[in-house]
Amino acid sequence: MNDPHLRPSRYDVAILGGGPAGSHLALRLARMGRRVALIEARTFPRAKPCGEFMSPECLGLLDEVGLRQAVLDAGACSISQMEIHGFGRKARGGYMARDCQPGTYIHGLALRREILDELSLRAAEREPSVHLFEGRRATTLLRREDGCVDGVTLAPNGRGAEEIRADFTIGADGLRSLVAREMGVYRSVESLEKLAFVFRFAGVEPQDHAEVHFVDRGYVIAAPVDGGLITVNLIVEKADWAGGDKLAFLLRKLAQAPMLARKLEEAVPTGEILAIGPLASTTEAQVFDGAALVGDACGFVDPLTGEGLYFAMRGAALLAPALDHALATGRRDAAVLRGYARARRREFGARFVLARGLQRGLRRPGIARTVLSLLSSRPRLMDLLLTVTGDSVSPLHALKPRVLLPALWQR
Repeated sequence: MNDPHLRPSRYDVAILGGGPAGSHLALRLARMGRRVALIEARTFPRAKPCGEFMSPECLGLLDEVGLRQAVLDAGACSISQMEIHGFGRKARGGYMARDCQPGTYIHGLALRREILDELSLRAAEREPSVHLFEGRRATTLLRREDGCVDGVTLAPNGRGAEEIRADFTIGADGLRSLVAREMGVYRSVESLEKLAFVFRFAGVEPQDHAEVHFVDRGYVIAAPVDGGLITVNLIVEKADWAGGDKLAFLLRKLAQAPMLARKLEEAVPTGEILAIGPLASTTEAQVFDGAALVGDACGFVDPLTGEGLYFAMRGAALLAPALDHALATGRRDAAVLRGYARARRREFGARFVLARGLQRGLRRPGIARTVLSLLSSRPRLMDLLLTVTGDSVSPLHALKPRVLLPALWQR
């Protein structure tokens, strides 16, 4: 619904950010009958630095918004296993079913973000009650006299600045969210500050697994995506990057991961080299009077566990019914959305603790070597860890003795 003459004077929800969190939220709200302004600063398709992997639980979330078949039709690669290399050790595991029983495995999908995000955004745009403001940058939040957020101002685009009024304004706008910053809740996590560099290569033999290779003060993640390409993510300490030639920097790091380096010897770098960071951030609150946060805007951990897209899609699934309820009751106070905040903590809290614990522990070679030795000698434990990071099982469930002990005992 992009005809200016058909725009409502006020929306139920204004969403800043057209990535998976924002577009999935718009799709869900539109199908609840809500009027949505979806505001995206960039023009799609656009490149986005990302590991480009959707964990197994993302598949059901794609189904719920009607996008799974479109993702498959776009050529998404199926990834059923992962290898971890480092410190002279190698561990390989596969995704297990929800009941954590061996023998039945599930898989994730990998697709270039410019394709995935375009599919999601255009699906939302086709909804009659969604108005897409594409290539429009939000500059400031609008407030009522009592401080309640009342919408957002868009930067001039030839016709002057524009005010978008809405009962709720949602920050789905990533790492340094405008909503999080204006609400004063954004915080960086300096002890975990890292940078990510995303490269793509053509001419690599097809594979059905992703790989993690530990290098000095960082790691490399490689995963096949559509189009016969492989995406390579280099994650390093912020202090280790002094600028210069990004590809040369990657090749120096790859020399510390000889198995991956050999695989890429005949490969051809393709496309733009993307960078993003610092990566680690958090927020002190996620719901406010007239506003809320979803996806990376709530907080971000580096991509070792590959859960960013799951956090975005699942967060949208949790927030949509909370917003629908608030709108139905005519309330705009933060308290009406606290059920969403609690659901986020239940769903993601333990996963964030696990991700940050892995980050801190694996920065220490002695700990990393011990963990990899344990995983390589106990394949079922590796399967269990992968299933947890694949979002099929919560970390707390994996710690139950009936689940954890068999994995520890079986060699």
